[in-house]
Amino acid sequence: MTTRTTGVIRVAVVDDQPLLVSAFSALVAAQPDMEVVLEAVNGRQAVEGLTARATGLHAGADLVLMDLRMPVLDGVSAIRELRATPATAALRVLVLTTFDDEDLVLAALGAGASGFLLKDAEPTTLLEAVRVVARGGSWLDPAITGTVLAHLDTSADATTGSGANAPQLPTSPVEQSGGAAPVVGAPAGPYDPLTGREEAVLALVCQGLSNAQIGERLHVAESTVKSHVKTILGKTGCHNRVELVIYVLTTGLVQPQ
Repeated sequence: MTTRTTGVIRVAVVDDQPLLVSAFSALVAAQPDMEVVLEAVNGRQAVEGLTARATGLHAGADLVLMDLRMPVLDGVSAIRELRATPATAALRVLVLTTFDDEDLVLAALGAGASGFLLKDAEPTTLLEAVRVVARGGSWLDPAITGTVLAHLDTSADATTGSGANAPQLPTSPVEQSGGAAPVVGAPAGPYDPLTGREEAVLALVCQGLSNAQIGERLHVAESTVKSHVKTILGKTGCHNRVELVIYVLTTGLVQPQ
């Protein structure tokens, strides 16, 4: 197996539009802490290429920039296959989506995506999202956060409120005998009560704000926000911000803005 270059994020770019693949690849490759190890124009090509790299002599990827609407094999199905294969189960997936992908965004959450970004995002935003997700964090574009919350709120109105129909949430990959990253439902609770400050932080997390932005809004240090978020995750039983955004609405902790 090829030795990993310290500090370099190995990225796979998957999109059915060759021009976008070239553009995203050029942007990523220009960064000193990133390199492009795979390009693919559909989900099947991506799964086969990523699996081959993970099990062969070439260096495997750390993160996949994944389109959702693609021929042969769509992005959601590709994420599921990657999660179900031991060699690729721990891959981080950052979905690149558009406003008309509402249903696919929710499906990708259940499949195990770690973040969502609009394709028209600023280059600096895309690069920041890649770094955050590659480090094990989650990323939600504010516009997508609103879509997810609105969709979940509509779904919640149609249920009895028992949570039985709540969407499944992705967990961080863990080692199991099968090697796949599981997809589990929302934590059953009960959760420990949140403080007033934690509730304020949580509301801003659900608007898609970063820790730095939340700190500015609440006039506290970014490190303080990180501490609050860590505590909130512990109290709710969620693994990351993506899970948290969905969980808090399905349990009534936060109402859509």
